[in-house]
Amino acid sequence: MGMDFQGIDSSYKSGGLNFSGIMNPFANNVSHRSFVQNKNSESKEEVTVLNEKLNSVMDDQGIFSKGWNEFKEIVNVGTNEEKCHYYIEQYEKGEITFDEAMAKIEEFDAKQDSSLNLFSNIASSFAAIAAGTVAVAALIASGGTAAPLLVAAAAGAGAGAAAKATVKFADRATNEVKNDALDAKQITKDALSGAVTGAIAAATMGNGTAGATLKESVALSAGKAARTGVITGTVSGSSNYVIDCAFDDDKDFNAKEFAEITAQSAAIGGVVGGIMGSVNGTLRYNNFIEHGGMVKACADSVQNASTKDIVANSVCSAEYKVVNDRIRSIAA
Repeated sequence: MGMDFQGIDSSYKSGGLNFSGIMNPFANNVSHRSFVQNKNSESKEEVTVLNEKLNSVMDDQGIFSKGWNEFKEIVNVGTNEEKCHYYIEQYEKGEITFDEAMAKIEEFDAKQDSSLNLFSNIASSFAAIAAGTVAVAALIASGGTAAPLLVAAAAGAGAGAAAKATVKFADRATNEVKNDALDAKQITKDALSGAVTGAIAAATMGNGTAGATLKESVALSAGKAARTGVITGTVSGSSNYVIDCAFDDDKDFNAKEFAEITAQSAAIGGVVGGIMGSVNGTLRYNNFIEHGGMVKACADSVQNASTKDIVANSVCSAEYKVVNDRIRSIAA
């Protein structure tokens, strides 16, 4: 009784069974190794691209930008160079994609540029307010008839343009890009945006507001200056973004980015304005007390007393009325 293998053989053929892998067990492994090697090669090339991009970003940064980056690394806040290296390591480990890692580096670059712009705008505002104050004081002292608002705006525009152009020039002069400092187009753009920021800051600066007490003076001045700061920040942020788009061939207008930059500039303008206002209010109150002499003690005693204890015809009440009238006239 013999065994017939013909049916089995035909079933192998008709069923399409393939045992070539069993006969050659290394064939698939060779193919897999080739795929892994190609994938590793691609990965190394992309890691090189990411590192080159990060190096380019750091080369563009000068003294102020690098200082801000180091500060963020120390306090571990925001996106910084150290975190960008971490993102590259994450890509190498397969934890994030190449596009995600590149997006993080580009985000770091954009935020560094935005921070430098913000810093230079603050410098422009301080310079403009100082210049505007001096110009208006000189106008009053000389008995000039020009509108103080226009005088302040003109002085502020010049000071703001010089301040922003200087800050940005210093940052470019200390970066690793050859001949970047003397980029005429960039200097023009910085001066123009600085002039707009300076003119608005000087024109809306106002004066500190004195109150009957130090607390009142600080509160009134801080509130007034904070509102002014929001206005300045809004105009500064929006105008700077539009100017950047106009001068940069590679930058297209983006409504979302425009809104974010404007809102950020307005918020920081309000904070800076509030701080400046608090200082200004303190100085104005102390200046008033210095000129008021002993009237302060009288004013405090009247203010702390109940209405029935104030004698309308007393010298103290009369002096307090004079002090209060002066305060209100200054605050107007």
